[in-house]
Amino acid sequence: TAGPTWDRRTMLSKLCLLAVVASASAFAPTGFAPALRSGFSGAAVSAPAAARATAGPTMAAEAWVRVCPSDSVTPGRQQDALISGAAVLCGRFSNGKVWAISAKNSATGTEMYGGQVDEAAQTLRDPQWGTQYSLVDGQVVGKWCPSPPIIGGLIGTIFPQNGVWVPQVREQGGYIEVLIDVDAKANFEKKYWKGILDAQGKTDGGYY
Repeated sequence: TAGPTWDRRTMLSKLCLLAVVASASAFAPTGFAPALRSGFSGAAVSAPAAARATAGPTMAAEAWVRVCPSDSVTPGRQQDALISGAAVLCGRFSNGKVWAISAKNSATGTEMYGGQVDEAAQTLRDPQWGTQYSLVDGQVVGKWCPSPPIIGGLIGTIFPQNGVWVPQVREQGGYIEVLIDVDAKANFEKKYWKGILDAQGKTDGGYY
């Protein structure tokens, strides 16, 4: 009799976990749709910044990529965009300096647009789970997922604490730009499919 009871409890726990994760999006202010919100048509590579060799035959090609027009981000205002597969959020401090950070939090991947900026601490508060992320290095500052009460605590227990990506940022030619590996997505997919083919012995024809 213990077996079926334990199985039912395990199944119930899994269903509760799925319900909590699925409900996370309900707390997001809008949902990530940078093209609709920013009105910026897409990424444009202004100039390659570097192409450094890495282990193996691949090259990591970094470039300064446009996020949005500079005049669209006044102090206190934010803009986000999807750049080469990476969600980027940028804004401007009261002194005119621009900042950039991942547009998605590291817990559930929901948007950080509209998060409160603490200029003294140089942090951005995730509007969904209340986590403070450093605008300098992306690390968590203070408590992990402190809000809303109860649900935030559950999310913080389910998902391990992690920082977020903070790219280099600049203003050039009337645009806010971030330094990004423009080939990152292609390289990831290349490695993924090579792994699939390796498992079948097809990358070098070794099995055929």
